[in-house]
Amino acid sequence: MTFLLGESSRGHGSVRSWSKSFCRPLPSWCVGAIACMLTIACDSPTNPRALAEYQLLFVNEVGSTGQDIYRMNPDGTGRQNLTNLSTVQYPTFTLAVEYRSMALSPDGRTIAFESSRDGCPGIWGMNVDGSAVRKLSIGDYMTTRCNFYPVWSPDGNHIAFTTSREGSFSLYVMNADGTNPRNAAKSLDNGSSYSWPTSWSPDGRVVFQYDGQAQSQAYIVNADGTNLGLLFGRTGDGSPEWSPDGARVAFIRNTTSGSSLFVMNADGTDVRQLTNHPGLDEFWGDWTNDYDRWSPDGKRIVFTNEINGRAELHVIDADGTNEVPLTNYTAEFNGWAPDGRITFNSAVNGSQEIYLINSDGTGRVNLTNTPNSNEVRGLWVRRQ
Repeated sequence: MTFLLGESSRGHGSVRSWSKSFCRPLPSWCVGAIACMLTIACDSPTNPRALAEYQLLFVNEVGSTGQDIYRMNPDGTGRQNLTNLSTVQYPTFTLAVEYRSMALSPDGRTIAFESSRDGCPGIWGMNVDGSAVRKLSIGDYMTTRCNFYPVWSPDGNHIAFTTSREGSFSLYVMNADGTNPRNAAKSLDNGSSYSWPTSWSPDGRVVFQYDGQAQSQAYIVNADGTNLGLLFGRTGDGSPEWSPDGARVAFIRNTTSGSSLFVMNADGTDVRQLTNHPGLDEFWGDWTNDYDRWSPDGKRIVFTNEINGRAELHVIDADGTNEVPLTNYTAEFNGWAPDGRITFNSAVNGSQEIYLINSDGTGRVNLTNTPNSNEVRGLWVRRQ
């Protein structure tokens, strides 16, 4: 029996290309033909029909010696260090380098990432095969000009990011090659404010979170800094994520229970509350990649419920039905895999590892399986 999954061409975030998924009678990884018919992801993680065209980029950390960006095949073979710069020697100390906030370009060929390899974090670019590493933004040793959270525009021509170069944590936009950096929301800057990009709208405007008042607020602005305004017209809404077709927006709204997941049409109509849990429903992740929470077909949304210090992953249909808890332990979403499963990292077994899991919560697979190191921020890219 053959299942052909749909395709989507949405730009930034995790890779959007899907493969055919085959499930034959009574394979070793299905429990009978009925189980096969009920799942869209019968392939094993090493099945070449599902993931052969892809590799996994991730960040590896061993103790306190710093990090590097690696890539490997889905079955764990072909492991390769792409950056080879986990520490930098300064006159009086050794700096342990970090690699954070990796974002894949819309054409799937380049990542932009935040790194402290020059001291204060800067934004860097690199081809997904590890070649052509280049610095895109300032960020130097013994300065306060730090840079964070790169997010690509849908056309791949610009990168939005946060910088502290003017004294506030300001929203900036630069060309994809690092040229022409400009403050896109200068009127919001003050010494205690913090602005960071969360996404781009389908028509090429920057959506960003602004912390400069009692509550966070989502703003939207043109890449050149014009037409700045509130996205939803209401304080307390944030973390907007557009659906793959651009017709809907998922977002987080403060509620009496803490915060909940909502969806509305892109024009602001038909606002619907999808969740109502104790604690915080959120698009959670510290120093995460630029990941889309919507499934590529626009039918499901991954979110986090955080309560009592535990941040568990859930997935829910976009109409609010069929909610599935994926983990009962803290986990960080890493994106939708090319075969329709969900990628995440967690320390459920001790060290941080990267896992795959079916969208019904079954079939968890440890991809990295390296108990002596921490591996996080998995990003699927096409094999070069």
